[in-house]
Amino acid sequence: MRERFDDLAGQARKTYSQAYKTAQEYPGTIAAVVVGVGITAFLLWAARRAGGWRNLQDEARERMRQGYDYAREGYDRLKSRQETLSE
Repeated sequence: MRERFDDLAGQARKTYSQAYKTAQEYPGTIAAVVVGVGITAFLLWAARRAGGWRNLQDEARERMRQGYDYAREGYDRLKSRQETLSE
């Protein structure tokens, strides 16, 4: 068991060392990863605060339907104005 643990620790050390060297060579990539993780964390926090992912999906679906109805009403208003102007 101890040997297996030592093998795993050695592999982890090797992987960590390679990752650290890569991070030193490409600092912009690391910054992008950190920013991406931050944005993801914010979005997850916002979804949780809004009542959960399912609630957020339901609200988005309802807003989409309202937007379609609003656009449809606007189209009908413009159409009726054009008809009254052409008469």
